[in-house]
Amino acid sequence: MKINLFSGKMKSMVIKASKSQGLVCEARSLRSDRSEFKLSVNPTSADIKADLILKTETTLPIPESSPFGIIQGSGEFEIVGVKVRGIGLEKEADEKKLRTIYIVEMDGLQLCFLGSIQKDLDEGFLEKIGEVDVLFVNGDAEVKKTLSLIKDIDPRVVVCHSDKDAKLLGKELGQSVEQLDKAVIKRKDLEEEETKLIWITEK
Repeated sequence: MKINLFSGKMKSMVIKASKSQGLVCEARSLRSDRSEFKLSVNPTSADIKADLILKTETTLPIPESSPFGIIQGSGEFEIVGVKVRGIGLEKEADEKKLRTIYIVEMDGLQLCFLGSIQKDLDEGFLEKIGEVDVLFVNGDAEVKKTLSLIKDIDPRVVVCHSDKDAKLLGKELGQSVEQLDKAVIKRKDLEEEETKLIWITEK
């Protein structure tokens, strides 16, 4: 099933999820179904064809010769006009791993990938994130903590890709959530007052 959440003549962003490619965001022109830019977040396969790959959890140490187009950790980056800010979660890190939240400016949209958050966030976290259009939440995080973050961040769209997240968050937000395999989002129509919850299932 494909859902077209927003209409217009601008470019669109297509959101999908799979076990091998992770969360996938593709910028597309309405004149073509081909991807103009493909972002993959937390893929499990090494054979991924994407313009940019983000990893919210990284095993330490990070290889010095990481392939181009893979970001794992804090910092500011830009690839083909797509801007990325990585915010390290110090309370979630140890000598074996680090965890990172990413803010991505892509196709006129501000995307935030939370990853798996288990502990309270540092003071000033919301100021670091800034305004968010689309918030991606992870099924490993505590639902009450995720709900609190949604209310604090106040995104226009929340994307979850686990049935646990979808059912519990839908109940808390008072929304019935439909199971989808693809969603299409356009910048100009993100004006709804109510936060829209989307459930993207993995293929």
